[in-house]
Amino acid sequence: MSLYENGPSSQFTAFNAGVLPNDVFGVAINWFVNRTPLIARLAKAPVASPQFLITNDNYRPRSIKLNNGGALAAAATTAIMADASIFDIGDVIQIEQEYLLVTAVNTATNALTLVRGYAGTTAANHVDGLSAYLVSNSRTGAETDLTSLSRIPQATTQYCQTVQHAYQVGGALQSDAAYGSGFATPLDRDRMLAIQHVMDDFESACYYGKGVGLTSPTSRPLMKGIQSILTSNNTTSPTNAAAYKPSDLIRDTLQACFNGGGNPNILIVSTDFLSAFAVWGHAAMRVNAGSNVFGTPIDLFEAPFLSGVSIVPAPLLRPGTAICLSVHEARVRLKRSMVDKPRGSRGDAFEGDVIMEGAIEIDNEAHHAWVSGITAFSA
Repeated sequence: MSLYENGPSSQFTAFNAGVLPNDVFGVAINWFVNRTPLIARLAKAPVASPQFLITNDNYRPRSIKLNNGGALAAAATTAIMADASIFDIGDVIQIEQEYLLVTAVNTATNALTLVRGYAGTTAANHVDGLSAYLVSNSRTGAETDLTSLSRIPQATTQYCQTVQHAYQVGGALQSDAAYGSGFATPLDRDRMLAIQHVMDDFESACYYGKGVGLTSPTSRPLMKGIQSILTSNNTTSPTNAAAYKPSDLIRDTLQACFNGGGNPNILIVSTDFLSAFAVWGHAAMRVNAGSNVFGTPIDLFEAPFLSGVSIVPAPLLRPGTAICLSVHEARVRLKRSMVDKPRGSRGDAFEGDVIMEGAIEIDNEAHHAWVSGITAFSA
């Protein structure tokens, strides 16, 4: 479970699942709860190997195009589809105003055998390339030995990425008193900066990583970020990019998720979207999401035209970017939770490393959406 799922006041429930050791990661996900909201707030789950599979279970599509090689004549009882494997015997489909009953399916040739003019409609000519909409499956109730209709899950390989930042302070600097407000010593400040660098790099990779496996001694594993994982609803040059409107945002995010069978409930946006909501006349309203253990309020907003969808600003997202997630299908997989590994001292220097290893996991990529490339907002 995650902060997003349990409501804005339920923090970091994965912490109690034994996934997050009570060390620097517990500090990091609290301290950077607003700077790196993806890592800080998504559910955490362990992973034990350097790569793993992300599964995509697909709903049966509700429409497919004719690929007949020519017009479908009114008298024809066979039609070639772009993909006949989605259909089953007993399916009722609609092309324009005509209903058609599927009586046989040949997946090798993508051919459907049809009863034309079904359900009181009139058989008609249909130009090639039209959409055939799946209405429903209809049976007599007496059929036996039915062939199951199965859509094989698609899997994509995800790679665990190691992020490591070192810190080092010379003895002369470490011996200074009252070095900086809020830090006991210069070493403490540098250690905290290393933690921030790890959080920043991991969060950015969760957005923009391209996916590189450990294929050679010189390769450095890089996770696939959300932009690379999402293929069905990935818009990088949106319509009206220079005059983007609320209807455009809904089209590219929420509606795209719904069309793919998702249940979107979180919109993670670049910080310029806070100005966009004001331009649109729907200023984002802060939701009381509680505070972290340091007393910092957790950033969570809503907009009137996105009722029921939480808005989370993400400072590390590039301008003009929004990500819509069905959040119960998104999590951070940790191979190694963030650890601080002090090296001790060498000569007159005090040293250490902050290390974290894992990757983002997004199930059923068609349930989520990515839009980027927005350059200006319009009312």
